Amino acid sequence: MAFFNALLAFIVAIAVLVAIHEFGHFWVAKKLNVKVLRFSIGFGKILKSWQRGETQYTLCALPLGGFVKMLDENEAEVHPSEKHRAFNTQNVYKRFAIVLAGPLANFFLAIIIFTFLFVLGSSGIKPIVGDITSKGIAEQAGLEVGDEILSLNQHKTPTIQTFSSAFMRFSDQDTINFEVLSQNNRPLTLSIDQQSEFLSNPEIGIEKYLGFKFALPEFLPIIHQVLANSPADMAGMQVGDKILMVDNIAIKQWRDFSTLIQQSAGKKLTITLEREHQQIQTTLLPVNTDGSYKIGVSVQLSEQAREKWLAEVKKPLFDAFISANQKVLDLTLLNLKMIKKMLLGDLSSKHISGPIGIADYAGKTAEAGFISFLSFLALISIGLGLLNLLPIPMLDGGHLFLYMVEIIKGSPVSQKTQQGLIKFGLMLILSLTLLAMYNDFSRLLS
Repeated sequence: MAFFNALLAFIVAIAVLVAIHEFGHFWVAKKLNVKVLRFSIGFGKILKSWQRGETQYTLCALPLGGFVKMLDENEAEVHPSEKHRAFNTQNVYKRFAIVLAGPLANFFLAIIIFTFLFVLGSSGIKPIVGDITSKGIAEQAGLEVGDEILSLNQHKTPTIQTFSSAFMRFSDQDTINFEVLSQNNRPLTLSIDQQSEFLSNPEIGIEKYLGFKFALPEFLPIIHQVLANSPADMAGMQVGDKILMVDNIAIKQWRDFSTLIQQSAGKKLTITLEREHQQIQTTLLPVNTDGSYKIGVSVQLSEQAREKWLAEVKKPLFDAFISANQKVLDLTLLNLKMIKKMLLGDLSSKHISGPIGIADYAGKTAEAGFISFLSFLALISIGLGLLNLLPIPMLDGGHLFLYMVEIIKGSPVSQKTQQGLIKFGLMLILSLTLLAMYNDFSRLLS
């Protein structure tokens, strides 16, 4: 069942992302009066086809991409009366705009999704410092147990999740300024001097890297709410269940349970529950939602505890749109940093994921709920947009690079050179695909 859920979520995600990407090409081409012959989602055998105006729309059997076919003298003979509408006869700036529109559409989709999520709002636990590691970065900076981190480099961090996002944004800087509220309600500004760049070894986790753990509220591990279609719901967990053990580790407080979920790294867990004086055992798989592992359950908080521990992150439409643009920019720059580190050998290529890894992640986020799946769509849309902008032949970025060369030299790159670059690009893409597939299978087997 989990396999089919992952497959369905993957197909939906790819179909949406490809449709948005190709619509970007399509829309700009139509606006520039270039004739579009076919708009296709998928490759291979046509499952459904319909004609609207001069364009044929198709859904094909292999949902791993799509394309927009335009009138082009390089592909077929063009009637003299339509030559002015052929793609290849357009000036280089129009061709540049049409090709660039696809990746930009993916970034725009991510902005729209994040704007919606910011307007909808979410709650999270405040970033209050708990245990501190001796001689760690946090202790050397002067952080103390009970300090609440208000901002990081002047960017507000009302929740642990927003703190994590802000830290990732500035993780390549030697010094990061923390504004904290101490236990005596006195605001302080502390400087964190990083010993080594976090992105060189992101598996270590932000808390372990900085040398402290966030404080979590101490409550009995009794479930107050179970989200529909979440991993907990699929595992049969119910409101009122008391969590006794996770993988044979005794649970005394809710934070013990939360910590083990975070440390699971997405691995299957065996959970022992108490329900109506009987012990029940079940298994589930936590899902990674925006950098945090969750199973879709919550604990009941009193109003006093809610005020102390929880913060609501909700923004009006305009502020949400501005924040969404900033988030997309931050995630794009973070991806570029990761790519740079891989090229320099400072980061392992095992972080590259292929269709299997994406399908697995799609299934997990879909099970966690619509909001988690939307976040996943936004992240993958950014990745797809950025990937297509890389100057690799056969990708949009490869075409854009050739157009830039054409602008500089004043004439198109020769067909012979283009054909050679296409062969190189095909070899490179196949190599990256094989590497991604190898990483996917390695993760599955481990």
